[in-house]
Amino acid sequence: MKKTFSYALAAVMTLTLLLSGCGSSNKDNAAQNNSPANTSGSGANASNEDIIKKHPGGQMIISPQLIGYQEAEIEITWQPNPSQSLEATSPARVDYLTKKMKAWIEEHPNVKIKPISTSNNSTDNMAKLQLKLAEGTAPDVAAVDSFMMPSVAEYAQPLNDAMAAKGISIDDYFPFMLSTMQPDGEGGDILSDWYTTDVRALYYRKDLISAPPATVDELISTAKKLQEDNPGMTGLIYVAGRNEGAVNNHLGIYWSQGFPLLNDDNSIAFQDGEAKTAMLNFLSFFENTVKEGVTPQRVVEFDKESNMFGDLTTDKYGMFIASSSAVPQIKEIVGADTFEKKWGIAELPVIHAGDTASSSAGGWTNVVFATDKQKAELAADFVLSLYSDDAAAGEWCEIGGFLPTRRSVYDNTPAFAEDAYAKQFASYLDQAQSRPPVSEYTALSSELQVAIGEIVTGTSTAEKALENIIKKVGK
Repeated sequence: MKKTFSYALAAVMTLTLLLSGCGSSNKDNAAQNNSPANTSGSGANASNEDIIKKHPGGQMIISPQLIGYQEAEIEITWQPNPSQSLEATSPARVDYLTKKMKAWIEEHPNVKIKPISTSNNSTDNMAKLQLKLAEGTAPDVAAVDSFMMPSVAEYAQPLNDAMAAKGISIDDYFPFMLSTMQPDGEGGDILSDWYTTDVRALYYRKDLISAPPATVDELISTAKKLQEDNPGMTGLIYVAGRNEGAVNNHLGIYWSQGFPLLNDDNSIAFQDGEAKTAMLNFLSFFENTVKEGVTPQRVVEFDKESNMFGDLTTDKYGMFIASSSAVPQIKEIVGADTFEKKWGIAELPVIHAGDTASSSAGGWTNVVFATDKQKAELAADFVLSLYSDDAAAGEWCEIGGFLPTRRSVYDNTPAFAEDAYAKQFASYLDQAQSRPPVSEYTALSSELQVAIGEIVTGTSTAEKALENIIKKVGK
């Protein structure tokens, strides 16, 4: 449930820790270029360790403006995802991060973290980050949308040593993540840590449906039967409003046919031939669900998943398509017992029986940009300690409502090892794909969003919409 801004601010303020320091009084900080923050070399030798452990005195502060001691000599700048920081509206997330930050500062008292506040518009934040990188003013470490990470990879510093020190193996991550984390392939530098993810699924009323539909045709026939057997019920709803979710939530239906969205030269892959037929099948999915009367045109009012959740508190809906994050969100609304009794999950339907189901998966990565060796090591250790190492990954994902990005976390964390939904989502991640991280995809997605809206409202057919897309973004 949403919290008001004032409540969130109050929650964060009450969690600011002012703890008495036990060290001696401080000397004024030296100029940055002469300070210990700029000490280069191994980063693991005794002198550097002594500098990091030296207590600056004063009071520890854990707040959205400062994490650590004001007089600490080493400063790390950090741009987090706002919803995954001390500015989050979730008290549970803030409590968790506060605990982890306090423990980390106790181990590194002469290091202070200066968070950089951003808006909740991730697209805008990523554009500004790219500009800062080009200008040389980027933060030492930042949360980067996994979709955008390849566009900043040239500035990223290797995480190989930091991850090895934490016992984190690249082989533990799901296949679709590897090209983003390790762009040069096996043996190359690891340039980002993918620390949260999600996946799309078909949610169905398991108390009314004995076996979930596997194909689009079965989906429509199942929805029709639900409506016939339960007067007043709507068979299927999904996000169709003009936003990325209208495309991203359903891309698996296209991918399951075996074709990419873009060619190697980033031109659209469906201008002709079998790939064009596959895209027509994808757009026809929206057309047919409305034409067959199982999906109402008002789904164009849903520009994000949460718009659907109020409807789903009633017994009037049989199926819906959404990301894995819908599970904790709807549980919070209707209660875990009610949700688990009513809703099952299945892979997105395929066009042709026997095809391998797929889905779009996203999430967030942490990327280190600091060129100073010591700062880079500390920045990496800080974010890995918050979100990614064995002591953090399971708890963070459980509290935040995310899926873990490493297979071992599912096995070693009771909340995931014993949860039927989590086990199914993990199996879907093995076949998941990520959206092409290029501007050509952004342009294509924009046209697809318009097309889906027009198809659902009946102002265009799937065939006409496809020709219009090819005309606008084809090469």
